[in-house]
Amino acid sequence: MDGQQLFFLIAALVVVAMIVIWALVGRSGGTGHHDAGHDHGHGHDDHGHGAVEAPPAIVPTMGAALDPTVAPLSTADVDAQIAAQAQEAQASGTPRIAAAIGEPDDLRKIKGIGPKLNTLLGELGVSRYDQIATWTAADVAEVDPYLGTFKGRITRDAWIEQAGFLAKGDIAGFEAKFGKL
Repeated sequence: MDGQQLFFLIAALVVVAMIVIWALVGRSGGTGHHDAGHDHGHGHDDHGHGAVEAPPAIVPTMGAALDPTVAPLSTADVDAQIAAQAQEAQASGTPRIAAAIGEPDDLRKIKGIGPKLNTLLGELGVSRYDQIATWTAADVAEVDPYLGTFKGRITRDAWIEQAGFLAKGDIAGFEAKFGKL
């Protein structure tokens, strides 16, 4: 018997064993506790070994809310919430984003960030690649209004993706996608 035949024999035995176990558990109701063979003088089995009625199935319907008190949000609702948060942040004077932890990085290595943007980002509390790399759409909406004439550059120049490469120190990956540093 070669290795391939042995493999198929073992696989077949495992399948048969699983079917036998499934049949035994299914027949016993899976409770693991039985008093089989005792009918306590009633002429029938009191332990549910006969026909068992299954509990009613819970079948969610397409589009139904799991919690009727919570209305589903549309894309427009989410966009409106992000815009409202951005306006609130702009009114406060600084964006609500994660603070930089550690020494500042040279953000000018990110294509699209020059000296002016680097200074502006520093004033906003943005100084590290790992900060930018973890930005969400809400974070972009928070920062973008502060960029003035540079608004839209975060997504247009793919800052988040570039920062991801630089935060990991993946210079080769960065250069393969965005060109020489």
